[in-house]
Parts: sequence; C-alpha cells; structure tokens
Amino acid sequence: MRILDKYVTKEFLRFYFIFILFFIAIFILTDFFTSISKLKKGIEFASLVSYYLLQIPYLWILLSPVSVVISCLFAIIYLASTNQIQAIQTSGTSIKRALLPIFTCGLIISFTILFLDNTLTFQTNQLAYELKQKNFIGMAKEKIQKNIFIAVPPSCIFYIRSFDLEKAKMRDILIYKKSFSPSLIVAKEGKWENGKWTLYQGREYWLKDKLKGIYFNQRFLGIDQKPSYFTKKYFPPERMNISELKKHVENYKKSGFETSDLETELNFKYSSPFANFILIFVSIPIGIFLRKVGRGAGLALGLIISFGYYETMAFFKAIGKGGIVIPGISAWIPNIVFLAIGIYLTTRME
Repeated sequence: MRILDKYVTKEFLRFYFIFILFFIAIFILTDFFTSISKLKKGIEFASLVSYYLLQIPYLWILLSPVSVVISCLFAIIYLASTNQIQAIQTSGTSIKRALLPIFTCGLIISFTILFLDNTLTFQTNQLAYELKQKNFIGMAKEKIQKNIFIAVPPSCIFYIRSFDLEKAKMRDILIYKKSFSPSLIVAKEGKWENGKWTLYQGREYWLKDKLKGIYFNQRFLGIDQKPSYFTKKYFPPERMNISELKKHVENYKKSGFETSDLETELNFKYSSPFANFILIFVSIPIGIFLRKVGRGAGLALGLIISFGYYETMAFFKAIGKGGIVIPGISAWIPNIVFLAIGIYLTTRME
C-alpha cells in the first residue's frame, strides 16, 4: 500500500502545483497589464519584480482551494483514463482507501496555509504595500497627514488636524475621553518626547451639568501608542495575520466601536484554510461519479465547485459583518455545509 499511497500523492501534488502556479501567473499578469499605466516613470525593474514576487504567498493562499478541487478531479480522471482505478479495484483495494492520501494532502495543505497566513504572508504583504507606495502613482505616502480621526484604547477618541510622522508632532488636537466623568481636551500641539506624548497650550473641559475648563501650558497624556499608530496608513484586515487582527479588534472594542466586520474577518482567518481539506470531500466523489468525462469538463466542474464555495463564503461573510449572524458562526457555516455534502457523497461512492 505504501507504493500506491506514494503514487497517488505524487499525481495529486503534481496537478496541484501545476494549477496553483498557473492561476498565480494569470492573476499577476492581469494585475500587471491593468496597472501598467499607474507605474511611475523611472521605476526600477528589480522593484517591480520584487513587488509581484511578494504577492505570491497571498495569492497562493487565496487560490489554493480552487487548485485543490481541480487537482482532485484531474488526478481521478487521469487514473480512470489509464484504467488504473479499475486495476486498483480488481486488486481488492477499495477506491476510498486508494484515494486516502489525497485527503491527507488536503489536511496538510490546510494547516500549512494557516501557518503561512500568520507568518510569511503577513510580512510579504507589508513589504509589497511599501513597494506599491513607492512605485505606483497615487500611492505616495504623505509626509504630513490631515484630518485624522482615530480611536485610542482604552477610552480616547482623537481628532488631529495635522500630523507629521517624521517629527512625531501633531497640531490642532481634539480628544474625547470616555469615563465616569467624561472630558474634552483641546490642545494646540502634541509631541512624542522620551517615549511619552506631551500636549502644549490647551484646555480640558469636564462634560458635567456645568461646563468647566482648566487651561494648561504643558501636560503628559497617559497613552503609550507610538507616532506610527496615528498615521492613516490603511492595511486591509484580510491581509493582516491573526495576532494583528486580534489587536485591531481589541483596540476597537476598548474604544466602544462596533467590531462585527473585524471579528467576522478574524474568524474567517481560522476557517478558510480548511476549505482545502473540506472541498476534497466534495471533489473526490464527484470525480469518481464522472470519471469518464474529459479534462475540459473536469476543469469546468472544478471551477463551478470552487466558485460555489467562494460565493457561499462571501454571502456568510457579508451577513456576519452586517451583524445578522454571529461572526464565529458565519465563518464556519460554509465549511459545515460543504463538509456535510461531501460526507454524504463519500458514503455513496463506490
């Protein structure tokens, strides 16, 4: 059985790597030709190549499920067209046992994707974002940012009229502090000095029945967020890793903001990698039922199954972000539905 297991594993992985690299190449070429007009003049070829190479880990994670599905179908069609499935059955080995290595591969791929999404992929996403800022028109990073509105845990909401990251200085600041005795701080300037924020020329108002205010020339602000925290640099939650996204959710919760959209994205970080394993339960039985079809039909069928999963996932992600379904539940419903379908089909597979 070891020889058979190695052979089936090799055939599945051969198709998997062919299709994952093919789909990644298609996405990169499409992005390049649609973005070519946005490239800055004088861009270095090495920077452009580095940018697209850094996209590979994210695209690998995104496109792995569809590659797994099509690889399953192609491997089964290949084994059937060469009469190897019939030979396996004749030898007394059940088809379920013969294809067990594919399930094992799917499980390994799922855990690998989960690991990569929280290590290498997050780092490459950050580097790619920086390269995009340098080399694409409209992505240049502003030295002085205007009109920043940001929540700062545990209880502050900031409005900053002007912020200079290089000098670690903010001007025209409005701070609302939520507490048992809420207050409003207005200051002309704020500086990051010796690991602390210092406000200059301001006044603090206590929002009680009678509005009272006390002027100050200088005072320390009891928050430890560094200057980089206040920049308007936007990094999409779907490109963060689990630990960064958790911090994001906690910060928003402490500041009293609604976090359904972020919590939904966080839960999908846990659930979506296992699509690589779960979709095998659907793909293998369908491949066995339709093993006499050609590769063209197998490719079309694989795309239908994959996009069916993606659409289901997108639907439940939307209702999770909208607060209609609890984020933790909405993230796992697509997997549960497809796993149930797959198990049912597997039990009927001969």
